[in-house]
Amino acid sequence: MKPSYKKQAVKRYVKMEKIKYRKYHIKDFNLIIKLIYPTRQVINVYHKLLEKTGSFSKSHLELINQTTKNFTVLNELHRDQDKYGRLYTVREDLNNAVYFLQNELELKEQDILLPASTRWFYKEIHWQFYDMVFTSKQAALVLRKSKSSVYRHLSELVDRELVEIVGKKRTAYVYQIKEKKE
Repeated sequence: MKPSYKKQAVKRYVKMEKIKYRKYHIKDFNLIIKLIYPTRQVINVYHKLLEKTGSFSKSHLELINQTTKNFTVLNELHRDQDKYGRLYTVREDLNNAVYFLQNELELKEQDILLPASTRWFYKEIHWQFYDMVFTSKQAALVLRKSKSSVYRHLSELVDRELVEIVGKKRTAYVYQIKEKKE
């Protein structure tokens, strides 16, 4: 016996536009979350924080907001909802999105991605050693910090390319603050 109904066509592929310089992994991440949770809505109460910094362009703000919403959807079990089922973004989602996107964002001020203590340390050594070379011992003496905390902050700043190693003085590295790109 032959069935009397016609089989429906199933859409198996999603057509994605090709952009010349596309950040594939980020856009694909956002697209996958959108496909998995098509009806989930998110209220981002922190979107004004990024606009106030002035460090992001409009396209970057849009990308950060979209990624923040997707992190909120992924963590929906741990997020509050309103009576309509919309999820509220928490600050952790915003921090995760900015950290996730930090290599793609060309920021005017790179130091806003730093933790608070490292940001303070960077501003202090920037003020003390603006155009001079210095060692970690000199920084520890001037800032009255322990060698271990100075080393931790300097290694973080070298990783973030805000400070560079320009040489060695006996067994100590010699550091210099990189000039900001305008």
